Amino acid sequence: MKLPIHLAVLDFFACILIGLGMAMHFANVDFLPESMRFEKDGLVFIVVGIALMLPAVLYIVRGLRKR
Repeated sequence: MKLPIHLAVLDFFACILIGLGMAMHFANVDFLPESMRFEKDGLVFIVVGIALMLPAVLYIVRGLRKR
């Protein structure tokens, strides 16, 4: 089963957001400018990244169920 390109791109951005969020939350690395920072911004990046991964995961699960 081949993953469509739009889902692969979405998954790529999700991985980047999760990685940035983990760096922000666990290592206290700040990627955002001072004026754009807010409390728990790392967790928000992680949650948004997971939400962006869901379409690709659901596509794969549906494809496996049809087999």
